[in-house]
Amino acid sequence: MRLLATDLDGTLIFHHAVGQADAEALVRWRKAGNLLVLATGRSVQLVQHAVEVARSSTSIGLDYDYAVCATGTTVIDAAGQVRRTRMLSADQVRSVTRTVGVVSDAPVSVFASTLERDYVLDDPVGLSTDQRTPADRFTAAPLSEIAGLGVTSMPLHVPDSRAAEALARSLEEAVDGVSCTRSATFVDVTVAGESKGSGLALLAEHLAEQGQVVSEVAAVGDSWNDISMLERADVPCAIAGAPVDVVAAAGGRTTPSVAAFVDALMA
Repeated sequence: MRLLATDLDGTLIFHHAVGQADAEALVRWRKAGNLLVLATGRSVQLVQHAVEVARSSTSIGLDYDYAVCATGTTVIDAAGQVRRTRMLSADQVRSVTRTVGVVSDAPVSVFASTLERDYVLDDPVGLSTDQRTPADRFTAAPLSEIAGLGVTSMPLHVPDSRAAEALARSLEEAVDGVSCTRSATFVDVTVAGESKGSGLALLAEHLAEQGQVVSEVAAVGDSWNDISMLERADVPCAIAGAPVDVVAAAGGRTTPSVAAFVDALMA
C-alpha cells in the first residue's frame, strides 16, 4: 500500500474549483488500493468545504482516507473522527492577537480555527465578506470568547508577502511556544513544532499501530507550508511554478498537475 499526501489550495483547488482530471486521478489512486491524505492549512470544517467544492465542480467529490488539517495540528479520518489534535492555550491566542496589532503596519485579518468552527476576530482585508465566501463560513466573535474554545490554529491573512515574513518572525520572537508557517497569503500560527510534516509523521505512526504497512509516501504541494511534508516524503513533488525553495525541498521534481503526478506514480 502506498500513500499520497496532497495539498489543497494552489495544488488541487484553483479558483474555487477542482479540475476534472485531478479528481479522476485521485479516484484511480484509491481504487488501486492506495491511501489518499489531504494535507492542508485548512481547518476540519474547511476540509469538508473542499469536498463540497470538488463535488460541485466535478460531480465526483473528493473521497479521502485521512486529512492532516490546520497545518498539521489535527489528523482526522474519512468519517471526520479526530485521531489527534494539539491546541493553542488561551494565553497564546490572546498574545498572538495583541501582538499582531502592535507589530504589523500592513492590514492583517485574524482568524481562529477550532475543531467545530472557524472564527474571525478582525478582518480589515475583507476575506470573510468576499462574495465568493459563503456567509456562514466564519463566525464573528470577540477575543474574550474565542481564546478558551480550543483553538487549533490561527490563520492570519496577509496579502503582502514581505509583511507576512516579517510578521511571522515577530510573532515567534514575541509569543512563547508558537510556530508560524507561511503559505502564499497566510501565516498560520500553531503550537511550536507543528507542521504538515509532523502531522504526516504522526499519521504514519497511527497506521503502523493499526497494522497498515505503507511501502511508500508521495507528497505534492505548491507553497512554503508544504516544505516539511515534502521533506518527509519518499517521492516529493512540487507544482510547476512553486517558489524555488519549495521545488528544492521536492528534490527539483515538479509536475504540471496532481493528475500528472498520480499518473507518474502509477506508471
